[in-house]
This record gives sequence, structure tokens and C-alpha cells, in this order.
Amino acid sequence: MNIPNDKEFPQFKTAESGEAEKNSINKYSVVHNRPDKILDVEETGLGIILTLSTSAKKANLSYTHETAIYLLKPCDTAIDRLYVHIEIWSETIFKVLISNEKNPESPFKNIPNEMRMLTAKPEKVKFNVSDNDSEIIVKTSKTEIHIDKTQFKISAYDNNGRMFYSQRKNDFRTPDTCDMAVGTFNSEYQTYEALELDSDEIIYGLGERWDSIVRNGRTVDFYNKDAVGTTSKRAYVNIPFYISTRGYGLFLNSGAETTWDIATDDCSSLQFSVSDNQMEYFIMHGNPKEIIKSYCSLTGFAPLPPLWSFGLWMSRNSYVSWDVVDDIADKVRENDIPCDVLHLDTAWFKTDWDCDLKFSDERFPHPTEHMAKLKEQGFHTSLWQYNFIPPNADNTHYQEAVKNGYLAKNESGKPYQLPEKCKGSWVKDVIIDFSNPSARKWYGDKIYNLIKMGAGAIKTDFGEGIPEEAVYQNISGRHFHNLYSLVYNHTVFNATKKASGESIVWARSGTAGSQRYPLHWGGDSQCSFEALASTLRGALSLGLSGIPFFSHDIGGFLGLPSDELYIRWSQLGLFSSHARCHGAGDTTHREPWSFSKEACDIFRYYDKLRYSLMPYIYKEAEKCTKTGLPMMRALYLEYPKDRNVYHIDDEYMFGDSILIAPVLVPMSRTDVRSIYLPQGVWFDFFTKERIESTGMWTERKIDLKTMPMYIKEGTKLEYCSADKTLINGYGEITETQIWK
Repeated sequence: MNIPNDKEFPQFKTAESGEAEKNSINKYSVVHNRPDKILDVEETGLGIILTLSTSAKKANLSYTHETAIYLLKPCDTAIDRLYVHIEIWSETIFKVLISNEKNPESPFKNIPNEMRMLTAKPEKVKFNVSDNDSEIIVKTSKTEIHIDKTQFKISAYDNNGRMFYSQRKNDFRTPDTCDMAVGTFNSEYQTYEALELDSDEIIYGLGERWDSIVRNGRTVDFYNKDAVGTTSKRAYVNIPFYISTRGYGLFLNSGAETTWDIATDDCSSLQFSVSDNQMEYFIMHGNPKEIIKSYCSLTGFAPLPPLWSFGLWMSRNSYVSWDVVDDIADKVRENDIPCDVLHLDTAWFKTDWDCDLKFSDERFPHPTEHMAKLKEQGFHTSLWQYNFIPPNADNTHYQEAVKNGYLAKNESGKPYQLPEKCKGSWVKDVIIDFSNPSARKWYGDKIYNLIKMGAGAIKTDFGEGIPEEAVYQNISGRHFHNLYSLVYNHTVFNATKKASGESIVWARSGTAGSQRYPLHWGGDSQCSFEALASTLRGALSLGLSGIPFFSHDIGGFLGLPSDELYIRWSQLGLFSSHARCHGAGDTTHREPWSFSKEACDIFRYYDKLRYSLMPYIYKEAEKCTKTGLPMMRALYLEYPKDRNVYHIDDEYMFGDSILIAPVLVPMSRTDVRSIYLPQGVWFDFFTKERIESTGMWTERKIDLKTMPMYIKEGTKLEYCSADKTLINGYGEITETQIWK
């Protein structure tokens, strides 16, 4: 809606004295320096650089009767030039860079390329640029980018002439939509962008989201945090990448604090901003599978984790001695539970949680010999650690880090610690500065030695609670907060790879590019059916964000699950890409024999089914490393033209051919599971019933043992013997089944 310039409606008058609050930078306090006129077009080898004059607006507080509302009012510019780069990176990918500097310096300049979110270089692509009175067009064989000169608006079309991307211009006087601008507030910057959002358009992705796979209308806390559960807005893994049903994806290459407003402040806008004077994002178009592959071509594909990692992991917080570990190993085999990994959590040091990467002489003596003995029994050993160090006088790890300057610092140059006013857990811990190459080598060497001693994998706990105000050697804290997890996991992953040749880490935090360091698990979920359902949503959302391999704590971490909840979580967990039993506390066990006989029997059934399907699982995993697709796949990825699947986040495809409909509510609520079957022929895995679906809902009677599973027509499943371990490969093929 355009308000005529010659008429001032009463409700659009701004109060002369009603300025926005000035205590912090936000869209109400900044001066919005917006593109005005194109002053120059410079062609480069990759595209064009546009030089623009600016106009400015600022929010003022006004009232219409009792309604307080901010309205944008013209003001003096704080920036007189903006620069917009448009670069062609492939036939279907282009980059947009916005800044008040013509060639802004990368905040990642001192971080090695292989540790950044963006690792790719642009392809050599033929393109041409045309310029007329009304628009500039940059064209490849598959993409046309149009820049409207009259209002400076960028749009993009595919080679069929279909518009898939378009900037949103604020044609109203409220700041509900903040279109392209570099905002200034004192000495701070905030860069804004807004895109058009169709009324029926759905947005997916942005990392680990517990509330829904659909981002429309939902606020996002995009600052990596200890989520403390899996039912809030907090997340361990925030990924600045999304997929639109309009046929495009967007990757925002920034480690700075980011906000996303997707049909929240304005229902027709998708808005985002970064706390920086520059914004760099990439647009890619195609179907959803092509979009994920394009995203991974920019940020990297996941390598294939070792076969044994796809077996069962058994864990607790914590096994406190080798005696306990040996007892668990014996009981795993006595109860006929196929299992490949035993995990030592926080208690393998002299003192629980006092992480010095040294085994307790008293409780974990002779670690090399003991891990070798476990390996002979078919078990790999996984070890916990974190990126903090308790500042204890007898912790040699701490003493080395202080002496050599490996820690994040405060303004006076001492190791950074939270202020005294901060009360809680681990508030005195110091932080390893992984921006420091010497610190990375020091820590990587320690991890390398642990793997050489016999450990199979390292759990990289935490990594998300990194303070901006700390001083890091090679990057500012505001650019490092979300990126830190990537550099941390890179360090541990690479040390493991160097020592064993295997691609594995057990990571909690992450960002764009984290798929290069598999795998991730879903953190500290509560023991509830609600947390079970939200864990699945988080897994599917991560998959839509380019993370192919994911696990979670079977039974939940915080609390004690009932037998029924443990059974349902086991069914989902054993049909995730990776499966681990884990819980908090030495009295809240997650081993299946700690529950009822029925629960243990059902666990064993699904565990053996998983092992027998290992030929399928491992082949599907290998495909994921080439396509970027997740093992746990939202139905939208497979059926993007079926609008019925757009909001479904309680069932998923496990690889290409198996549809899983986990039971996420207790039997006291219902003994019937409603399931959507996309168009095609499906077979009930258990009853072998053949169902011809036109794209329809069906209901299936369930009991405790049943997790509905459907096989796509034409699928060839090879079953192997469900051996107790995968240490020598999966068992021989015992049956081949073609579903037709």
C-alpha cells in the first residue's frame, strides 16, 4: 500500500518528540540507511558491484488514540554510500553482499578456510550483463537476476521465467518490515534484509528447532546456547540456512548475532539482520534435494562415519570405573543386545568433571590395555571432554594452557571467567581459545594421543556457551560465538582422523558447515513424551538444514523414563542414523535390562532389526555423503509437490525407502496411530499389507511393540545376520526381500 505523498493521514503522523528508546541497537533505535539511486555499475569477473546513494529513516514513537506505534520518518543519513555485490557462483547459485564499504574485510580472515562456514570457491560460469533505463539484468543459462532501478529491488528468475526470489520493499510507514539497509547506532551497525513471502510459502531449516519444522510465524533464538532441554526456543545448533517451498534456499554466511523474522512482525515478509556492517548471503534454486546439494557444495559434504558407529552406543552419566564398564559389557552380551560402543562420560578423570584428559589411576588404571581388551570383545570406547578447563591448581591441563596463552582472555589479559555476579554451574571454568592455532595444535595432539591409546571416538560436549565479551586471538567475540563450535569440532575431528583414519566425533553444538564433522546428537532432553516428539522435530529440522547424521539420548537425559516412554524412545532411537542409550546420574540407568522384561525384549527386537538392516542403513548413509540429504528425512524432501506433507513432523523417511511413524504419545491417550502415506504403493513392514495410496491418511492399531513402518514399492532390502558387533563388518546376507 502506498500512502500518497500529498496527503498526511492523521494516523500516520509522527510525534516530533516521540523518539525510540536509545539504550540498545534494534530496528527502532537505528538510522536505516537504505539504497536510493544507482550511481555506478562495475562489472567484475564474478558479476557486478553497484554503488548507491542513500536515504535514511528512523523510527519515532506515535499514538493513534491509545495505540502506541513506531513510524518511520525521514532523517539525515549516517552513511552516504552503500555497495551491493552480485556474484555468480554457479549456474544456479548467486551471492549478494551488502555493506557500507566497497570491499569489506572478512571477519574470518584469520580463521583457516577449512574451519569456516563457507569453504567453496565460485565456479567459472559464463554470464552476461545488460543495462537499460529501467533495470540491470545479470544472466546465466539457468538464472536471471533483475535489479529494478526505480526502487532498487533485486529479483531472480529460473530459465522458465518463474520468479523464485524477490526483495521486499517497505511501502508502509511502520518498521514492521525492515528492507535492505545498513543501520547505524552510535558506533554500532546492524544490516537488514527483507524478502517477499508468499501467502502459501513455507520456510524450513535454520538448524535445530524443537517447536516445528515450519518456521513461519515462529520466533527464533539464533544464538547458540545450552538448550537445557529440548522443548524451548534455545538450541545448540543454529544454522543460517533455510529452504523455501517457492523453490529456493538461502545461506547467510555470518557468525555475527542474527535475527530472523519469518512472518512474525509482518506476515508477508521474511526478514533477517546481522550485527555487522556487512551481510553476505547466497541464493540457490531448484527442488529441495538440489537446494541441499547446492548448500553442501558451498559448506562441505559429510564424510562417511565408520561402520561400527552405526551400531548401538551404551552410555550413562557416568560409568565411574573399569569395573562398572566391564559389568556393562558383560550384561550387554548376556542379554543378547548387539552393541558396539561403550562411552565414558564425565568421570574418567581423577575427579568427576575435572577435565584434564588423563585417566584416573585409581578407577581407570592401564587404559591402553583395558581399551584393547574391550576391543577384543567387540567394543569401541568413546570418551567425554569439553572445551572448558576447571581452573584447579592440580589440573596440569589448566597449568599448560595458562602458561602458553591458550585461553580466551579478559581485557586485562588474564584468562576470562564469568563475572562474580554470575551464579550457577561451571561459572569459574576457563575457555580454550580455538582461534589460536597453537592452542588447536596443543589440544589436537592430546586428542590424537587418546585415540592412539585405543579410544574410538571423542564426545565434544558444550561448545555453545562462548561469551562475546572475551578476547580471542584471531577473531572478535561477536563473530566467534556461533562459529566457535565449528572450529572446536574441526580440531577434535581432525585429530581423530589423523590418529585412526576414521571420520567421527560425537558433537553437541554446531553451525553451518558442521555436517563436515559427523555426527551430532540432540543434547539434554527431558524424560517426557513431549520431549520425545520435540527431539524428532529437532532431528528433521537439522536434516532440512544440511545435517545428515543425528542421534539423541534414548530414554531422555533429564529424569527417569517410564517403561513405556523408554520403549517408544528406543524405537525412534534405533531408527535414527545413530543410536545411543544415555541418561543423567548413576541411579537413572538407560541400559535396557534396567527396565521391565517386556521393555528389554522390545528393545532387543528393534536393536536386532537395526543390525539386520545394516546393509540398507550403511548404503543409505553413503548416499547422504554425496547428496547432503539426511538419513532422517522430512516427507517434504521426498514429496515436495504434495502439499499434505508440508507440516508433517511426526513421521519421516529413513533413507530413500522406509517410512517411519514413531509413537509419540502414551497408550493411555490412544491405541491408534494416524499415518499419512504419500501417493504410491506401500507395504506395512509387520503385516505385509499392501496399500495403494492416492496421498491419504490411514489409521493403524498399535501395541507397545509396534512402531509403524512402511516400505516403498520396489524396494530391495538385504538382511544380514544380527551379530553382536560390527567390529569386523556386518554379518553375511541371510535374506533378500523385494517389496512388490
